[in-house]
Amino acid sequence: MRENVDLNCDLGEGMANDKAIMPFLGSCNIAAGGHTGDEGTILETIQLAKKHQVKIGAHPSYPDEQNFGRSPMDIPFAQLEKSLFQQINLVKELAYAENKTIHHIKFHGALYLESLTSPDLAGKLAKFLAHNYKGIHLYAPYGSCMAEEALKQKVPLKNEGFADRAYMTSSTLLSRKNSNAILTNLDEVRHQVFSMVYQGKVPTIDKEQHNIVVDTICIHGDHPKALEIAQLIGPLLASTTS
Repeated sequence: MRENVDLNCDLGEGMANDKAIMPFLGSCNIAAGGHTGDEGTILETIQLAKKHQVKIGAHPSYPDEQNFGRSPMDIPFAQLEKSLFQQINLVKELAYAENKTIHHIKFHGALYLESLTSPDLAGKLAKFLAHNYKGIHLYAPYGSCMAEEALKQKVPLKNEGFADRAYMTSSTLLSRKNSNAILTNLDEVRHQVFSMVYQGKVPTIDKEQHNIVVDTICIHGDHPKALEIAQLIGPLLASTTS
């Protein structure tokens, strides 16, 4: 069994259930303005996390509100780097105003997914983090390009698994373009999380079991059953920290 596994969720994205979900979390990823969010929503989410003693993370993305950051963008890395710096620092500064610090950074949407399979992008992002945010954890899947490059750059890593997404391999998710990419059956969700945390295996769409390491489990705040999943998985993971 993997010990000290927490539950994280992408919040501050305009969903109505943030307050209900927060008590079940160990950490949260706050939308930083790239795909959605602004100073008001970021501060509100930080204050909510502070109330429930939940670790605060920045959730930056491609600067693409129109597509919610879920479409790849062909922009120069210097331009992307500037945007990421602005997004992360906004969360960092607002957290500091509340006497809190950022625990982690987790990329969002297309940027997150592209970094899993692109050594070039992952390498650039890892160097960006190592240079600007020393000591702050990165959330990324075990065995992914992003995880491997982070380790090369000595960026502290938390291996992330997903409760509500279908897997292709231990480090890649099934595209949202597929109808079965989102897990909605709570029994299936529970089985996947139990397998990852307690058995070190993740079921994939080809019906195989792939080796995996998880330090944190994500649920998406915009999932139709996000609160139900939090209520289900929160107590399950609590046993790993006792």
